[in-house]
Amino acid sequence: MTHNEKIERALSYLNELRSIYHDEGGGRFVGGISAAIRYLTDQSLAEEERWSSARSIYKTMAGSKSGFADVYIEKPTIEQILVANRRLDYLRDELWRIFG
Repeated sequence: MTHNEKIERALSYLNELRSIYHDEGGGRFVGGISAAIRYLTDQSLAEEERWSSARSIYKTMAGSKSGFADVYIEKPTIEQILVANRRLDYLRDELWRIFG
């Protein structure tokens, strides 16, 4: 995967994650997720600076004991809960992997 592809994939996952956190009571993390998105889309910065800044924000937020991983999705049925939370876990895991 090229660096540009990594940025595009990270942006896609971060936007989806931001929406989930906003809707599911993880609002205190929305600002951090938004900051990572802003860095990745800031064309005035060099690509490496954009990447390293967004990476630092995500890794700090996701790697801390701040409750970032404690946000889960509530749905009416257990089947819907399982599907929704599998996607949430996938997004968090993939972002961790992409950001290295």
